[in-house]
Amino acid sequence: MASAFNKEVRRSITHSVGRFLAIAIISALGCGFFAGLLMTSIDMNISADEFYDATNASDLYVTGTLGLDDADLDAIARVEGVRSVEPVRMADAYAIHDDEKYVMRFNSIDLDAARSSDTSDGMHAISDDEGYINRPILVEGSWPTGPGECVVAADAVLDEPMQVGDVIEIVGGSGDIADTFARRQFVITGLVRSPYYLMTSNFGSSELGSGDVDSYVFVAPEAYAEDFPYTGAFVTATGAADELYPSDGYDSIADALVARLESMSLDFRVARLSAVQADAQAELDDARAEYDREYASAMSQLDDAASQLDSAKAQLDDAASTLANSRNELDAAKDELAEGAVQLEAAKRELDAQQEKVDAGMREYETQATALMAARAEAEARFASAQAQVDQIPDPAQRTHAQAALDAERAQTEAQFAAGERELSAVKAQLDAGAAQLAAGKAQYEEALRQADAGQSAYEEGEAAYARGQAEYESGRAEYESGLATYRVNRENALRELADAKTQLDDAQADIDAIELPDFYVLDRGKNVGMAGHEADASRIDQIARVFPLIFFLVAALVSLTTMTRMVEEERMLIGTYKALGYGNARICSKYLIYALLASGIGSIVGILLLSQALPQLIMNSYAIIYALPISSSPIDVTIALFAFALSVGITLLATLFAVLSSLRERPALLMLPRAPKAGKRILLERVGPIWRRLSFSSKVTTRNLFRYKRRFFMAVIGIAGCTALLLTGLGLRDGINDIIEKQFGQIQHFNLEITTNAEQDPHNAHIVEEILASSDIVTDTMQIGRENAIVTREGADKDIRAALVVPADLERFDAFYTLRERVGHAPLALGETGAVVTEKLASELGVSVGDTIEIYDQSMVGEREGVAHEVTVSGIAEYYTGQGIFMSPASYAAVMGTSCNFAETICMAYAPLDQRTALANELLDVGGVEVVSFYDEVIETYRTMLRTVNAVVWVLIIAAALLAFVVLYNLTNININERMREIATLKVLGFTPRETNDYIFRETILLTIIGALIGCVLGIGMESFVVVTAEVDEMMFGRDIHLLSFVIAFALTIVFSFIVSLAMRPKIRAIDMVESLKSVD
Repeated sequence: MASAFNKEVRRSITHSVGRFLAIAIISALGCGFFAGLLMTSIDMNISADEFYDATNASDLYVTGTLGLDDADLDAIARVEGVRSVEPVRMADAYAIHDDEKYVMRFNSIDLDAARSSDTSDGMHAISDDEGYINRPILVEGSWPTGPGECVVAADAVLDEPMQVGDVIEIVGGSGDIADTFARRQFVITGLVRSPYYLMTSNFGSSELGSGDVDSYVFVAPEAYAEDFPYTGAFVTATGAADELYPSDGYDSIADALVARLESMSLDFRVARLSAVQADAQAELDDARAEYDREYASAMSQLDDAASQLDSAKAQLDDAASTLANSRNELDAAKDELAEGAVQLEAAKRELDAQQEKVDAGMREYETQATALMAARAEAEARFASAQAQVDQIPDPAQRTHAQAALDAERAQTEAQFAAGERELSAVKAQLDAGAAQLAAGKAQYEEALRQADAGQSAYEEGEAAYARGQAEYESGRAEYESGLATYRVNRENALRELADAKTQLDDAQADIDAIELPDFYVLDRGKNVGMAGHEADASRIDQIARVFPLIFFLVAALVSLTTMTRMVEEERMLIGTYKALGYGNARICSKYLIYALLASGIGSIVGILLLSQALPQLIMNSYAIIYALPISSSPIDVTIALFAFALSVGITLLATLFAVLSSLRERPALLMLPRAPKAGKRILLERVGPIWRRLSFSSKVTTRNLFRYKRRFFMAVIGIAGCTALLLTGLGLRDGINDIIEKQFGQIQHFNLEITTNAEQDPHNAHIVEEILASSDIVTDTMQIGRENAIVTREGADKDIRAALVVPADLERFDAFYTLRERVGHAPLALGETGAVVTEKLASELGVSVGDTIEIYDQSMVGEREGVAHEVTVSGIAEYYTGQGIFMSPASYAAVMGTSCNFAETICMAYAPLDQRTALANELLDVGGVEVVSFYDEVIETYRTMLRTVNAVVWVLIIAAALLAFVVLYNLTNININERMREIATLKVLGFTPRETNDYIFRETILLTIIGALIGCVLGIGMESFVVVTAEVDEMMFGRDIHLLSFVIAFALTIVFSFIVSLAMRPKIRAIDMVESLKSVD
C-alpha cells in the first residue's frame, strides 16, 4: 500500500508539472528575493569588514581642538583595550589642479610603512607594522619618496581626473599656510583608496569652501610645518578585528574603549592644556625677553640720536654767531668801500680837472712855442732877406749902417725871442711841475684805486665765504630739522610699535591665561562619513528586504492556497477513495504536503542559491559608484537561508494543509462525488435594470461568474493587486529619484554658479569680482548670500544633523534664485523678520513642524556641534531635495545669532557651454580672496552618478515584480481553465467558436486583472511611500509624487502580462475535448 501511495505522490508531480513549477517559481521568487535582499545587507557589511580588517582600519579617531602631542599618544596607548595608536596630521587647504581650485584634505602617512606594505591584490594592505593604521591601497603609480611628492584619491570626482605626474599646489587655507605646511607643491606619484575615505564623492565636511572635501591627499610628515601638532590619532581596539562590523560584539568592544577614553578625557584635556600653555608661555617669555632687548636697544638708539641732534644744534648756533659777526664785518667793509669809492671819485674828478688844466697849459704852451718858432722863422727869413738886401747895398757905409741897424734890430728881435723863450721855458717848467704833480696824484689815485679794488675783492670773497657759510648753515639747519623730524617720527613710531608689541604681549598673555580646556573627541566608525554611510545603506537594504518580499510571500501564499485548493478539488474522488480504503487523514495530507514541500522546497532552494548570490553582487556593484570598496564574494548565510526556506515552505504547507483539511472534513461518499455547482444568485448589477438589460449574454455570464466564485475572485484580485503594487512601488521609487534633479535644479534652485570668497577679502578684489561678473556675457544675474555650516538639533533629539545655513543679502530678489514652497500645494514660503524656513528632510529627521523650536550650533572641525545653542522657531517647511538647509532673513539671523551675517558667497545665473564656464571660473580664481568657483552643472552630474546606484536597485525590484506578476497571472489563469474544463467543453458542444470560447474565459481574466491592477495602484501608493522614505540617503530627499505615467505603465504591464498569458493559454483551451461535457458520475 505504501508503495502504491508513493507512486501516486510521484504521479501527481509528473502529471501536473505546470502546477508544480508555478509553486516552485513563486517560491523561488519570494524566498530568493527575501534571502537575497537580507543577505545583501550582510554581504555589504562583510565586504566592508573584510576590507577594514585587511587595511587595519581604525576603530576610533581621537582628536582635540588643541591637537595632540607625544605625551597624549603615550597616554592613549596605555589605555586598556588599545591595540595600536598612530598619530596623524590632517589639514584642509585650497589646492590647484589643472587650473581648478578644490578643497583637499592633506593627511600625513608613514612612507616607510607604506612602501614596505603589499597592496597588490587591491584588497589587502599587508604590513608587519601593527601601528600602520588605515593603510591605503595603491591603485596606480608608486608611493612618494620625499616630502615633495604625494598620492591622491583614485576615485575623487573632479572636473579633470588627477593622474600620476600631475602637480597640485596649495594656495590657501583657514590661516597662514606657512603655519601648517612646509611645502606647497606636490607631484602626484600614485593613486590610492583608503578605508578611512570610503566614499567616492564625499570625504567629509570642511570649514572651507562649500563645506565639502573634494579629494584627499597623503603626504610625508615632513611636508608639514615643524611646529604643526598632531591633529589626531588613529586607534585600533584589541579584539575588534575578530568581530564583524557592525555587530553587537564589535560595538561592545568599541563602546567600552570609547567609554574608557572618555572617562580619561579630563586628564587628557588638562594635560594638553598645560602643555599648550607651557609651550605658549615659553614662546611668550622668549618674545617678552626679545621685546625687552629691543626696547632697550630702541631707547638707546633714540637717546644717541637725541644727543647727536643736540650737538648738531650747538654747532649750528656757533655757526650762526660766526655768520652774524662776518655779516657785521662785511657790512662795515662795504661801508668803507663805499666811502673810499666816493673819495676816489672826488680825487678822480680833481685829477681830471688838473689834467684838463695841464692839458690846456700844454696846449697854450705849444701854441705859444709854435707861434714863437714861426715868428723866429719869419724874423730869420725877414733878416735873411734884409741881410741879402744889406749885402747888396753897394755902399759899405750904408751897408754898414744898414748892417748895424739890421744887427740892432736883429739883436732886439733876438732879445725878444729870448725873452719869449724864457717865458715859454718858465711856462713849460710850470707845466712840467703841474704834470709831475698830476702824475703823483694819479699814482696816488691808482694806488688808492688798487687798494679799493683789493678791498672790493676782499669784500666779495668775504661775501662768497659768508654765502658759503650761510648755505652750509642752512644745509646743516635743514639736515638738523630733517633729523629732528625723523627723530620725532621714529621716536613716535618706535614708541607706538613698542606699545603695540607690549599690547600684543599682554594680549598674548591674556590669551594664554584664557585658553580653555580643549574639547576632546573620541570618534568611532559611526562618525566616519563613509563607514557610517555604507552601514546606513546596508541597513536600508535590510529594511527594504523586510518589507518588499512580504508581498512576494503573501502572493505566494495565495497562489499556493489557490493551486493546492484546486489540486484537492480535482482529486476529491481520489481523497474519498483513500478515506474509504482506510487511509488516515494524516496519511492523505502527507501526499499533498509532500507535493507542496517538494515544489516550494525546490523553488526556495533554487531561489536562495541563485538570488542570494546574484542580488548582493548586483546591488554591491551598483553601490561601487558611491563606495570605493572592493567587493568580495560572501558565502550563503545559513541562518537567513534556513529562515527564508522555512518561511517559504511553511507558508506553502500551511496553505496546502488548509486546503486539504477543508476537504477531509467531508464523508468519503460525498468526496467520491463531484462537488455540486454553486447555486446561481442574482448579483447587485442585475438589480440595475437599465444597465443589465443592455449587457450581452457573454457579458452577463462573465459578470455572474466573477461574483459567483468569490474565493477565486479575491485570490486573483489580491494576487494581481500585489504584483501591480510592487510594480508601482518600483516605478514610483524611480520617479522619486528622477524628480530630485528636475525639481531641485529646475523648480527650486534657479542659479548654477556659486562663488565663495574669503571672509576678509580685500574690498578692491571684491570690486574686481563684481566687475568680472558684470562684464561677463554668460552671467545674467547675481546675488550675495551668507552660507555657514551648522549643526542642527532640537531639545530631546538623539541626533545632530549637519545643515547649511543660508542668508540672502537681498530679500526682494531672493525669489529669483530660490523658490521656497511647500511640497504639497506649492504654497510659497517667505523669509520673515523672525523664524527660519527649514527643508522638509531636516524637519522629518528632527520630527519638527511649523511653530517648533530648533537649536543651531556652530560646526567643529570634526563635524560636531560646538559653542552655544541658538534657538529659532520653524516658520515654514520647504520642499528641498539635495542637502539639508535652514533659510533665514538677515534680520532673523542677527536676532538669533547675535551678530550680522557675512555675505561671503555670490550665486549667479551663468548658463553656457563648458568652455565658457571654464574661462569664467579661471578668471575668477585668479582674483585674490576667491576660494571656490563651483558650477552646479558638475554637481548635477555627480548626483546623476550617485542616483544610478539606487536606480539599479529599483530596476531589480521592477523586474522582480514583473516576473511575479507574470507567474501569478499564468498560474491563476491556468487554475481557472482547469476548474472549468467541462464548462469549456460544453461551450464547444454548444457551437461556440474558438474565439468566442477564448473570450468567454479570458474576459473574466482581463476583468479580474483590471480590478486587481486598479486596487494594486491604490496599494502601491502606500508601499511606495514607505519604500521611498526607507531608501532615502541622508543627504537627499526623494520625490514623493508618483507620476501618472508610472500608474499607466504599472497598469499597462499588468494588462499586457494578462494578454500574454491569455495567448499562452489558448492552445490549452483548444486542446480540451468536447467529450468532457458528456462525462457523468451517474
